[in-house]
Amino acid sequence: MLIAQISDIHAGPDLSSLRTLEWAIGWLRSFRPDVLVVTGDLVDDEWRQGYRLVAESLRLLDFPVYLLPGNGDDVQLMRSEFAAVDTWIKATGPMHFRVAVDGLALFGVDVTVAGQSHGDVLPHLPWLMSALADVTTPALLFMHQPPFAIGIEALDRVGCRNGSALLSTLETIHRLPLAILCGHVHRPAFGRLGIIPVQTCGSLCPPNPLLLEGRTDLPVIDAPSFLVHEVSDGGLVSHVVSIPASDGRA
Repeated sequence: MLIAQISDIHAGPDLSSLRTLEWAIGWLRSFRPDVLVVTGDLVDDEWRQGYRLVAESLRLLDFPVYLLPGNGDDVQLMRSEFAAVDTWIKATGPMHFRVAVDGLALFGVDVTVAGQSHGDVLPHLPWLMSALADVTTPALLFMHQPPFAIGIEALDRVGCRNGSALLSTLETIHRLPLAILCGHVHRPAFGRLGIIPVQTCGSLCPPNPLLLEGRTDLPVIDAPSFLVHEVSDGGLVSHVVSIPASDGRA
């Protein structure tokens, strides 16, 4: 079972991120994963047309696509513009999703907070606990922000709150998710929430510098990237797919 994950497109009128998205879409059309999950921050600065252009690109894929908003998204614009292209997004309420695909359960938790830049998982734990209660297959949990600080202060200020409450909730169910898969960080990063692996996906816009513990803001040499997750025999292996600058960026 192959699950692709794209995050943090941050499409803007200069079209550079949309060109990167086109490269990723072309690669995915040839590679043909079973599912694509997009974990938020689709456009910059409430660019209305950007949502429709992203939706039109995603519509080229002939396998299921599931989406979450990020802390940089305008949820109402996202809903209205995506509705003009397809019916991926619920009309009201949090944009959670729950789907079973070939013996694997995928859960998306919308942790956005209206009018705020941070996320908060706490209001959605009752939904998540109910959704996970009867799951007997391997599961993956998707969010925009990771449920703990990742060490880059500017990102952690607008991170997801109440990660400890998420862990306490997950520890009450009989089967933990294989991993929690997030975006927000604009670079691949790996950690744990309790014993649950947590991964962040690279971005389709320029990656963030590694501003850890006061280190100098060095030039970023990382390429834009996304992830392909393989679930087999109850285990998970994740692969980073980097996008060549000559094909994906202006």
